[in-house]
Amino acid sequence: MKKIISLALAGLLTLSVGVSCNSSGGSSLQQGGQYDITDIVAPEYSTDDYVQITAYAGPCPPPKSGAVNTFTDYHFQKVAEAGFTHVIALYEGNAVSPSGLSPKEQIIAKSKKAEEVALQALDMCEKYGLKYYVRDWTFYGLSRELERLGIPLTYENYDEVISAMFSEENQYINHPAYGGNFAFDEPFYEELDGIAWQAELYEKYVGLNGNGQGEVMVNLYPSYIGSSVSNQGYKTYEDYVNKYFEDIAPIIGYVSYDFYPFKANAYTGSAMKTQYLFNLDLIAKKCKETRNTDNPIEMRTFIQTVGDFTGLRSMSSIGDLRFQIYCALAFGSKEIKYYKYIDAQDDSADADWALLSYSTGEYTWLYDCAKTVNNEVHAFEDAYLNFEWEGVMYNNADPMVDNQNFANMISKSAEHPRIASIESTEDALMTYFKDKDGNDAFMLVNFTDPYFQKDNQVTVKFNDARALLMYRLGQRIIVPLNTDGTYTFNLYSGEGRFVIPLK
Repeated sequence: MKKIISLALAGLLTLSVGVSCNSSGGSSLQQGGQYDITDIVAPEYSTDDYVQITAYAGPCPPPKSGAVNTFTDYHFQKVAEAGFTHVIALYEGNAVSPSGLSPKEQIIAKSKKAEEVALQALDMCEKYGLKYYVRDWTFYGLSRELERLGIPLTYENYDEVISAMFSEENQYINHPAYGGNFAFDEPFYEELDGIAWQAELYEKYVGLNGNGQGEVMVNLYPSYIGSSVSNQGYKTYEDYVNKYFEDIAPIIGYVSYDFYPFKANAYTGSAMKTQYLFNLDLIAKKCKETRNTDNPIEMRTFIQTVGDFTGLRSMSSIGDLRFQIYCALAFGSKEIKYYKYIDAQDDSADADWALLSYSTGEYTWLYDCAKTVNNEVHAFEDAYLNFEWEGVMYNNADPMVDNQNFANMISKSAEHPRIASIESTEDALMTYFKDKDGNDAFMLVNFTDPYFQKDNQVTVKFNDARALLMYRLGQRIIVPLNTDGTYTFNLYSGEGRFVIPLK
């Protein structure tokens, strides 16, 4: 992926979607003066990697009668322009198999039909530097497809089917834009054994017959589902995550889950789910435990961009995107998946807004918001990816009222050697990182529901530092601390900042 970032455009887009700006921009207090930092040389960070930002689902052929065809060069170009790096297929790849075939022949026939549309998407993605996850609806949720067709769930049957799907005749696994195949979304605990077989055999046959790229995509349930994560109801969410880390994560190298935090509320307009930070913290902690092993596991996360019939609220501002993305990055996430990039936008739709309408072929205001925030992330990913998540701190604006999201976290810390104190006018989240040389970094987030448009003035007193290397809204700046070690951040609704103390 080429790191093409237009910061000037990002700034203009920030203004265009209704974010009020002011001149403070994080200016420090003047009490007792500021440190002289003319002799400070800020580090320059670089990496060949990038934060993966994924569109789910991408532009597609008309998924229903009357829909517009967005499966075009123009719409894939728009994906890339908005800072996305990957596309997940959803509305394509579901073919009807010919009649008169055996169950296994039906699977292979449908898989071959999915290959045709995948190759069209891959050509467009290659043109714009995107990677594409193929949706073969026989491979996706394979165990359920085998059960539906009356095929026993044995390793031998998995092997026979997957070896045929990803044989040397499969054209897309050698395509330069091939990112992988979507294998399973939100499986139950009891389905994890079959997914482990599926992942193992995918790696085997794509490794034998592909060009060395591509991964199997698996996504887990969020924590608020609780014991319902087991279709027999006797396993906890922690049991579920532990089994995934034991049996599947070592094969594919990452963990992904979806948690959509914003609910519609009849009285206030919006409410936030109280396990949001618990889920981020739990997964980050599990990944950290693998860091120095032979199989380090990477964390990947979804964000909500739609409201729907399940009670999710619609997006209200660019702050909704910033809040979710910066919270995910605060716990070390290496991928941000948008749910959804494209969706229906008409009177019968069960969701709004998404970024692109397949009903009309038109872009919503959220597209510009996403373009702005995605470019902000790419602007500081070189620094961010040089650090690893270590832990969590926070500040309740009212010391007598504990934010329930803060209270539910499991690895929170009351102190850090570089932080003397935190004060804030609204609740604030602060997580901490280290690089390979032992340098510290922090992600500071305005932890208020962006629906209510509350700015947050946060004053942090740093130890053993004279300045901050700070990444804010896509800009890299160096600011002096006050001589008492303090700095005041004026955080917009949803805003997060990545800061590195300098001595």
